[in-house]
Amino acid sequence: MRNVRRWIGAAAVPVLVLAGGVTLAGTAVALPDTGSVAVSNGSDAPVTFEADGTTFHGSLRNPDGAAVAAALLLPGSGPTDRNGNQPGVAADTLVRTADALAAHGIASLRFDKIGAGETGLGSYTVETVGEYGFTEQVDHAEAAVRLLAERTGVSPEEILVLGHSEGALTALALADRGIGDGFAFLAPLPMRYLDLLTAQLNAVVDSGQLGPDGEAVRADLSRAVESLRTTGAFPTDLHPVLAQFGMNPANAKFLFESDKLDPVELAAELAADTPVLLTCSDKDLNISCAQVEPLRNALSHTDLQFEHFTTANHSLEELGPLQPGPADQVALLPTSFEFSAAIDGWAAARGR
Repeated sequence: MRNVRRWIGAAAVPVLVLAGGVTLAGTAVALPDTGSVAVSNGSDAPVTFEADGTTFHGSLRNPDGAAVAAALLLPGSGPTDRNGNQPGVAADTLVRTADALAAHGIASLRFDKIGAGETGLGSYTVETVGEYGFTEQVDHAEAAVRLLAERTGVSPEEILVLGHSEGALTALALADRGIGDGFAFLAPLPMRYLDLLTAQLNAVVDSGQLGPDGEAVRADLSRAVESLRTTGAFPTDLHPVLAQFGMNPANAKFLFESDKLDPVELAAELAADTPVLLTCSDKDLNISCAQVEPLRNALSHTDLQFEHFTTANHSLEELGPLQPGPADQVALLPTSFEFSAAIDGWAAARGR
């Protein structure tokens, strides 16, 4: 899908994955959709809901026995499906999280966002997808909350909200609307969106992957950020590499709106003693633990469970002694042992 976003959740520094599954080295990656996986806790039921003229498709995970709580699961950036996957990027992050929650009696809803799975582009076309902004993404998540509340009887104010990567910003935006009574920010976007993209792209330039074009890309990167923040649009003469990394007209509205929100400021506004799970990992090439630290400090007034992993990649898969890299983006690896223990402990305190 041309120009559809594939950023934080799909990108790895020093090698970022571009739209269409092509890496900087020019290697095409095309993996089949992993589809549904074996469910070991509870069972999935297909659901749909309407928002902004689009029918969203998802799965409601019902635990064995009566549900004692309900959770909305929000994916990372780009065209991510209900399981947490994209074409060429296998992780099953969300379906594995649903499984962990169900073991503690927590029902959960996850859905194919715009550009992914059965939802597809919905009411948008390739030509009009640039009209899709972050505000719409939060609206769609709120519509999912309403469906979850209807199906489980848990009010929107009491629903748990778990967001992976960019999904953590969506979760914080829902909290700002008064939704949620417990949050998990998993490998979260920890700063303003354009600041993180700048850090990621500067790391690519520093790695030498762009060769002699590197410094030109760096200069245009600064110009692109300044222009978007002041005018809401990107300059028309940016280096083509920046367009490949998402800085193009199709993404301008989404980036402009999402960049206005500072996760640290939103986190500081959460009610005292709100249950929060926050994670980072030393082997996350997209977001470092040092970048997450200001977010951790902003959450100090909450009932915070902070987990500093050492062997999990950005998708919360287990790397063990292996070094992170492009291969672990495309291969479906086992769930991180550290994440399994962390989500199990957090869910146990929320469920039965």
